[in-house]
Amino acid sequence: MGSLAKTKIFLTGFRAAGKTTLARLLAEKLNFEAIELDELIVKWARKSIAQITRDGKDWYNFRVLESKALKDLLKKENIVVATGGGLFVNEVEYSKGLTFGEYNFNLVKDIPGKFIIFLKASEKVLKLRLKKGNFENYNKKYRPPLGKNDFEIYRQRLPLYELRSDFIIDTSNQTPKDSLNEILKIL
Repeated sequence: MGSLAKTKIFLTGFRAAGKTTLARLLAEKLNFEAIELDELIVKWARKSIAQITRDGKDWYNFRVLESKALKDLLKKENIVVATGGGLFVNEVEYSKGLTFGEYNFNLVKDIPGKFIIFLKASEKVLKLRLKKGNFENYNKKYRPPLGKNDFEIYRQRLPLYELRSDFIIDTSNQTPKDSLNEILKIL
């Protein structure tokens, strides 16, 4: 690959949209570093997300760590980041009238070389993926509930995902390789 203008690529979307898988594939193809933001936070905190959020009952401390991790990542070049599903769209209050989702998006929106790709998938496909194989055990152990019905939250976040992305790819009926090829074309 020749010189690439996009040096900070963020893959965003709901749980099971394909962020981690695609981040690894894309990073390998571009010779970039793949970073899984939730894994980074867990490593820093030395606690699972379930522990940090008190089993999904209080997301504030997690969002603080997430914003700190994002600020740290913005110092890097040549990265593909699999974001947590709420990084740019969560509704946890950061300060009066500003959510962490808005705050995080404001941190990156004008950064040279950033590119946010929303990996969209239908609710039906997301539900199937979340129940598939080891994914279900992983979710029970590491991903606490988001609060209300997870898919109610997905529907609330959907317009923000679309608004706060530079490009949208529907991964519902694509293999990871198909999605990768689509991303490479737009880059």
